[in-house]
Amino acid sequence: MTPPLAIAVARADAEAAARLEPYLTAGERRACAALRVAARRAQSACARVAAKWLRLELAAGRGAPLVALDAASLEAHPRADYLACAVTGPCGRRPRFEDGAFALSLSHAGELAAAAVTTARAVGVDVERVEARAASFADEHFTPREREGLARGAAAGASRAALETLLWSAKEALYKTGALALPARFSFRDIDVAFPPEGARLAQPSVRSFALGARGGQFFGRAVLTGAFALVAAVPVPPAAALG
Repeated sequence: MTPPLAIAVARADAEAAARLEPYLTAGERRACAALRVAARRAQSACARVAAKWLRLELAAGRGAPLVALDAASLEAHPRADYLACAVTGPCGRRPRFEDGAFALSLSHAGELAAAAVTTARAVGVDVERVEARAASFADEHFTPREREGLARGAAAGASRAALETLLWSAKEALYKTGALALPARFSFRDIDVAFPPEGARLAQPSVRSFALGARGGQFFGRAVLTGAFALVAAVPVPPAAALG
């Protein structure tokens, strides 16, 4: 049985951050305020609140495979419940709930924040803006097998920029789970992913679940691809669950 994986995306700009500030504890507000760049402060605030909402939804027995967070969704829980589940970090450390009851991961790209929460031991999420990258980017970060897969997908009519962004997001999400057996000094070429699934048939927009292996580990995840952004969230799957 795959572990629950809840994902939310939220607008992350100064207006949205101001609207969500009442859902942050005093400590969370201080942590956001300590960030030097205004955009990062907004992104951090919105991602934290999204994670807190996901936790409350999971605790209530509701799944959230992918939700665009809005004001109406937030009102499903009392403000006091948000204040009771503070998110610490990042400050150079992985973000976490203070009580450690759920695992979470945060990401942001431009005016978009993302959060993933699970009852499993770890989770990683990454959101990236879809944009064309120089050939040197693929050479530096993708393995030969990955580059061959991207070439096949592009030759079959898929957007090369979208596929590259999705693959990069997948590698980042897997890395952020902390579940990969990586050398102390590594490059992202050390994470070889047979991804994206189904190559050119990955339509835009699309949301799909997937299973994949990397560095000897098995993962369950969800991938989102639109014309503007790609998002991947992944959780490690215990060996018994992977076999079943």
